[in-house]
Amino acid sequence: MSLELLRELARCEAFPVAVTDQISVDRLRLLKAAGMVEAQLPDELGEPAWVHAVTGWGRATLRADGARLVLELRQERQIDVRRDSAEG
Repeated sequence: MSLELLRELARCEAFPVAVTDQISVDRLRLLKAAGMVEAQLPDELGEPAWVHAVTGWGRATLRADGARLVLELRQERQIDVRRDSAEG
């Protein structure tokens, strides 16, 4: 998934980062089109892509996705508590 690649890139300590796997390069094309990364994409298959930065928009997207996961976990816990209360 593209967000997983974005997460990996956001953890990088130094840029530029080479991306050589073709599936990841394709995902990187989506991230660049969405404005989440600054990257130089290859013209030909088999050449690496170079990521120069994760943009503010990319980092905001990761924070929003993290918040979504937290809310989902809270909702699941609330359902479990209600279920336990109804059974007890």
